[in-house]
Amino acid sequence: MKPPARKSWLLLHVISSVGWLGVTVANLVLALSAFTAPHLYQAMALLGDRVVLPLALTALVTGLVLSLGTKWGLVKHKWVLAKFVVTVVAVAATTFSLRGTLHDAAAGVQGAGVSALSASCVSLALYTFATVISVFKPWGRTRWA
Repeated sequence: MKPPARKSWLLLHVISSVGWLGVTVANLVLALSAFTAPHLYQAMALLGDRVVLPLALTALVTGLVLSLGTKWGLVKHKWVLAKFVVTVVAVAATTFSLRGTLHDAAAGVQGAGVSALSASCVSLALYTFATVISVFKPWGRTRWA
């Protein structure tokens, strides 16, 4: 991949990843606040549908393009592979679990608020881990390098 294209894909990847992390922090704040103001679950559901999922998919696609189009490769370095697996798991969890939980909380389903808070904490831990390994690039190369 030529430098201008790589930088464009990298910029889109960083923007979507940081956005995903930021919305997750916002959802955590909303989940904590919603225990005393349950209408905030509706905002969380809206963020889940309209912001989190598009950002998650964009981060996944741009990360895949970058890994396949640059020297890092998808399976050459352990940190890239780990980040890809974490992202796939997070996108699947967002698609098939988080959004449903947020809709249940917005509808007032018993216990869904605790689930929404737990999901926000797990999401934040996953995205923070992905960010840390992106910066420090630990563990070296894989056997497929």
